[in-house]
Amino acid sequence: MKIPVQPSVLKTFRRRLTNLSSRNRSLLLTSLPADQFIDLHETDFLLNRASFSVVADLIGRRPSVSLCEVLDARQERSNEVSRKLRRIDRTARFIEEERGTEDLYVGWPFVRGKFLDETVIHGPLLFFPVQIEQQGKFWKLNRRGDELAFLNPTLALAYGQFNQVKLPDEVIEKNVDDYDKDPLVFRTQLYEWLKESPLEINFNQDLFSDRLQLFNKLTAKDLGQLERTGELKLYPEAVLGIFPQAGSYLVPDYDALIERIAESDRLFTDDVAPDDFDFRSSPVTILERNLHTPLLMDASQEVAIRAVKAGQSLVVQGPPGTGKSQLIANLMADAAASGKRVLLVCQKRAALDVVQKRLEAVGMTPFVALIHDFQEDRRAVYNQIAKQIEQIDTYRQQNNSLNTVLLERDFDIESRQIDETVTYLQTFKDALFDTSVCGVSPKELYLTSNPNEPVIPLDDVYQQLHMATVDNFVRRLVDYAMYQQQLGPTHSWSDRVNFAPFSNSDLPKIDQTLVNWARTRTITNEQLTHLLGRPLSLNELADWQQHDWELTALLTLIDTPDVAALWRLIKHFRVNPAHPALSVSDAYYEHVASSWQTTLAAPGPELSLATDDVSSFNTLLNDALATRPSWIQWNWWQLTNPGKMQLQRVIAANGLTLSEGDLHILKNKIQKRIVLDTVEQKVKAILDDLPLTITPDSLELLRRAQHVMERINDSQPLRHLPDSLYQTPQQFRDAINVILARAKDLQEQQLVSQQYLTDSQVTCIWQDDRCVHELQQSLRRDFDLLVEADCLQEGFSVVERTVLERLLDRPPASWNELFLNSLRLTWLNHLERQHPELRSVSSLKMSQLEQALQTSVERKQMLSRDILLVKLREQTYRNLAYNRLNNVVTYRDLLHQTTKKRNVWPVRKLLEAFASELFKLVPCWLASPESVSALFPLQDDLFDLVIFDEASQCFAENGVPAIARGKQVVVTGDNQQLRPSDLYRTRLGEPEADDETPAALEAESLLELAAQYLPQVSLTEHYRSRSLDLITFSNQHFYGNRLSLLPHYDDINHHEPAIRYLNVKGTWQQNTNRAEAEAVLEILSQSATELPGRSVGIVTFNYPQQQLIQDMLDESFNSQEGPFYKLSVEEGLFVKNIENVQGDERDIIIFSIGYAPDERGRLAMQFGSLNAAGGGNRLNVAITRARERIYVITSLWPNELTVDNTANEGPKLLKAYLHYALDVAQERFVLRPRLNATLPSASLLKDKLRISHSNWQPELPFADLTVKDANSYRSLILTDDDSYYQQSTKQAHAYLPVSLRSRKWMFQRIWSREFWRKADIKK
Repeated sequence: MKIPVQPSVLKTFRRRLTNLSSRNRSLLLTSLPADQFIDLHETDFLLNRASFSVVADLIGRRPSVSLCEVLDARQERSNEVSRKLRRIDRTARFIEEERGTEDLYVGWPFVRGKFLDETVIHGPLLFFPVQIEQQGKFWKLNRRGDELAFLNPTLALAYGQFNQVKLPDEVIEKNVDDYDKDPLVFRTQLYEWLKESPLEINFNQDLFSDRLQLFNKLTAKDLGQLERTGELKLYPEAVLGIFPQAGSYLVPDYDALIERIAESDRLFTDDVAPDDFDFRSSPVTILERNLHTPLLMDASQEVAIRAVKAGQSLVVQGPPGTGKSQLIANLMADAAASGKRVLLVCQKRAALDVVQKRLEAVGMTPFVALIHDFQEDRRAVYNQIAKQIEQIDTYRQQNNSLNTVLLERDFDIESRQIDETVTYLQTFKDALFDTSVCGVSPKELYLTSNPNEPVIPLDDVYQQLHMATVDNFVRRLVDYAMYQQQLGPTHSWSDRVNFAPFSNSDLPKIDQTLVNWARTRTITNEQLTHLLGRPLSLNELADWQQHDWELTALLTLIDTPDVAALWRLIKHFRVNPAHPALSVSDAYYEHVASSWQTTLAAPGPELSLATDDVSSFNTLLNDALATRPSWIQWNWWQLTNPGKMQLQRVIAANGLTLSEGDLHILKNKIQKRIVLDTVEQKVKAILDDLPLTITPDSLELLRRAQHVMERINDSQPLRHLPDSLYQTPQQFRDAINVILARAKDLQEQQLVSQQYLTDSQVTCIWQDDRCVHELQQSLRRDFDLLVEADCLQEGFSVVERTVLERLLDRPPASWNELFLNSLRLTWLNHLERQHPELRSVSSLKMSQLEQALQTSVERKQMLSRDILLVKLREQTYRNLAYNRLNNVVTYRDLLHQTTKKRNVWPVRKLLEAFASELFKLVPCWLASPESVSALFPLQDDLFDLVIFDEASQCFAENGVPAIARGKQVVVTGDNQQLRPSDLYRTRLGEPEADDETPAALEAESLLELAAQYLPQVSLTEHYRSRSLDLITFSNQHFYGNRLSLLPHYDDINHHEPAIRYLNVKGTWQQNTNRAEAEAVLEILSQSATELPGRSVGIVTFNYPQQQLIQDMLDESFNSQEGPFYKLSVEEGLFVKNIENVQGDERDIIIFSIGYAPDERGRLAMQFGSLNAAGGGNRLNVAITRARERIYVITSLWPNELTVDNTANEGPKLLKAYLHYALDVAQERFVLRPRLNATLPSASLLKDKLRISHSNWQPELPFADLTVKDANSYRSLILTDDDSYYQQSTKQAHAYLPVSLRSRKWMFQRIWSREFWRKADIKK
């Protein structure tokens, strides 16, 4: 994905770069500013040589030419030239340090005249690349690079455009390297070339004389009046100065791009990520084994790396000190390890150098090409390529070793371990903050519940009580509890019917119901007392009513004609309850009765014999029956048996004969007699002592009496009847009927009163005379309360009523907390069953996982360096081509071109011919935007990844050509830092934007342009400053407190302000403040003694103050023995103004504010660039350069600044910073905890911990709580609160703990679940 650019935008960008206006000093030089230019004719005979000898020596390829003495006490003209050379040298070195380009040239000869369109020109024809330096007593002019001189490309472009001539590339790119060393021959060759070229420039005869003339400082107006249209002439003028050339190399790219989009409406595709795409909330899934990042990274850097790895183009906002260079180095290394071609583009030399050093530190130097100046660095690049080709066999041998195999195995193991651990920990974190199941997160449930408090069972209903919606029920529950507290369990109406449907009309009805019950009670009690001797309770009456059927059945049993006999038995049994007859079973009665009835059946029993004779007669009868069938035996028996007479009497008594048949009948009757005797014996035993005869009827009567007694004994109501009611059956019957009638009446009355009274209230009325009065009084007093309370209760759902029922036996004041605690604990139990990983914090598992993750991350990062080099080496020999002699031929031609001594190809031509081979050998390239256009062919997807650094300082038009060469782009910068600046280069102005202006043209910087189309990621971890004092102001005023700094434990307890405020009360004279400059030098001297080995940078707020301090330092440097020489040479001392300090950092930064009252005491509120648009950004850059300390040297107190009416924010921010610096210096500044993102939880663990630990307070922005002892910090407390929520898994469990230990901080993580369990938390 790239940035979509419309054709109109490209054309505007091209016009900006071409800038053939009068402001381009390569085209029109009207004056010679002392810090950029000097007329070489001013050196005429300063060293007893003509000024032309300088040009002659350059043509003659002399490596070094003396210009003048550094200091000549005899000749002020020489000293003036020396001062100008010093200032030019200072400017040239500054540009080289900033951009990495060398723009110092000798321009000779000069073209003067008018183009056909009346545009005037006064600029060099040729540029000779040079350097100047102080060597001993002399200023030397040295040749720079291999190139002698080249045609002024801006002149060629202007000629083509204004004269409407199409110039071939050979003309525009003309150099004179093959011209003769003799000055005269050189000029002749130049003259001949001009005659043959399309350029119509008159060769003035004065050029053939060996002399220069003074540069003619003509204004554009003068030239317009003096010169003729279409006539261009050469003049022997020579100027040494700053002539930036880079923009001219970008213009051809724009010409090609504009042609390329002739058939479409925009240059690049528009497949950008949506504006609201959040890489943190939607992390890109990339397996660890596919990430090869050899340098340490933090969580915000990892977000960017994973997004880029997934193929997303990106804008990375990198505030000061947040590791942009580290990120870029990791991006480049990872892409190169994947076989991709990577280009880093930045116009600041220092930024490229930093990244190159990072890559060098991990061993990537052979695979990285750094080009600051495409003309000067060609030889070094070619040597590097040749050396790479020579190393191919060595690379192959290194990769085929056993160590490499083991390395890859270990790398895969650690990568897999990280993926698995991070997945588990992410699952834990997701579960901890997940609100989707019950409406709140487990974390909040841990912090708002107490497992040691009482609970009610809710396992059967909790899933219908969602925590997100339970508030409505809780609110109604609280209201209802308040009513319950008012009405209370002791309230007369605490047990009542539902009053919800009642209105005021029901009040008298309820009252009448109470009166009716009171009257009923009185009547019933009087009647029953008279009958029973005592009143019956409602329960007893209800019992009577309950036994109504049984009692009615009992009365039916005694309603018989023989009731008198039956009742005598009942009375006898009441007196003798243990009588045996009562224990005889029905079955026995039935058996006896049945036997008795059988004996009486025909022919009936024999009754003439005495009971004692029955047995002997039965024997006699048996003998007779035995002989009766035989006549002889029968007659013999009659003759001989003495019992004959007895047999005859019995036969006669029973009306029988001695026939055999009658004998058998007699036998049957004897048997029945035997049975009858037995039955009568049994009956006699049963009827003993009873007023009954021994007859079957008596037995039946006894049986009925037994049944009645059983009913009487089984009937609970009858047990309490007095004996007087058992005297007669009529008394008994009447008493029962009366009582049942009263019970029935009461039941009917209860049914009627159930609308208003509960059974318990009726019972109370029945038991206590006072109850009615109490009920009536409380009813009249609290009727509305009762109605409203029951209306609330009626609004509860079935589930809610179930909860309410389980709360009723608890004090109403506790209902709310009791219910919520029970519900939370029940949901927690559910969630922990669903996510058992939540319990890992309460065992060793969490600590084991964290330790394993930290170890694997550190181990993998170290292994990544070696794996990276393995992959880079492998790419150099992959898919090589061999000839039939088995010799490698892939790099043969490339090696030849990079090692030959003559006719060396330009890098661009080499890349066009051998791009594939070159990128295998050197996949990573670092260059400026101009060098990219000069070196690399304009091909789509020439690079897989193009990275821009410091894009906020890069004009949008400078970046587009490099983007066109890439498949994917990453733009890094900081929109709170410096905007693009011309830095001695010219840029064509434009009319103000209107409604029809494309948005791309409103973007001044490449960062702004990219941010219009690409998703953004911000780096948040600050590493530069060792003290929070140094970054807090910027963090608050520019970055919304999004930056995190973790200082060293020893530093934060050092108790020494990192900012010093010195008011020297200086005076403002000619835009300088000498008192402050002297104070700067004094601080420098002190620092060299007090803080040896520290690097120092000096920042001023305007250019004249910078020059003053630089001049004062230069005077010290001249002796090479001054106190600052070592600081400058060894420690990298710089003096810069606020406009150009971005990208630098030093241990100590010294500010010279400069602004002060003038000699008359007047203080002008003129703040220079601070009061311009973006002035606040300039201040932000300046105050974020220091690592250890800042000295603010000023002549003002903050309150002296009047900034309320300033046009922009810069002066206001300056005043605020001075206030802040003074507070820090005087130890009045107090650190504040960081405000983090909103947590999906209403409760924070740190708030609860603060309550129980008085010395645990939220003071530092990088921890939830800090443990203090007196004025010293002892340790940190980390929780699972808002900081943990917004951190990535690796940041929370690996990066942060490792960083804390590396900075000697003691810390502990306390989890909400452990707090919930009331674990022993050690202080």
